[in-house]
Amino acid sequence: MSTSAKAPIGRPRLFDEETVLASLTALFWRQGYSQTSISDIVEASGVHKPSLYRTFGSKEELFAKVLRRYLAERMAMFGTLVAEAGPGIEGVHRFLDLFEVDAVSEQGRDGCLMVMASNELRGRLPGYDFSVDYREQMREQIQALVRQGCPEAEEDVVTARTDLLTTYLLGLHVVMRAGAEPAEIHRYLHAMHVAVDDWRSR
Repeated sequence: MSTSAKAPIGRPRLFDEETVLASLTALFWRQGYSQTSISDIVEASGVHKPSLYRTFGSKEELFAKVLRRYLAERMAMFGTLVAEAGPGIEGVHRFLDLFEVDAVSEQGRDGCLMVMASNELRGRLPGYDFSVDYREQMREQIQALVRQGCPEAEEDVVTARTDLLTTYLLGLHVVMRAGAEPAEIHRYLHAMHVAVDDWRSR
């Protein structure tokens, strides 16, 4: 019988990856990518630098993971709003109302992390065109909303309305990130409500 001990398979991870990513999401959201140093990341995460690099890679790779995680959560939220909105034009109005509740919340008024990162980094990290990913996924959610809101509409009409609403909401996220007050956000959403009402006659 061999008396040799088994070789160690590596030290167990002493932190929860999701918890660390959540903390770093808040950090990047607050400070931006460029203004966040590795020292800031170490302090916010409570994880030593070697472990951070071993688990998440470089700062760019870490930020890409943060953005992918944030985008997945954001699109899940949009999917929930679309499902809760219900069918017909009234469902589109309901979606806009639900969106406004989120937009004027404390977190919503910080704007969108994807918008912040797109402005700062021109929408790209090595190996990840996150701005394109964001727009495509946002458009998919809005297209689902338009289809259930306008089930009889021709495909070109669905496409045009999807593009209009997607562009509108992307722009509104920029306004939110710039610190718009709830009254201003409400005014812009009211304009979208008026535009959606015109869909009834077309």
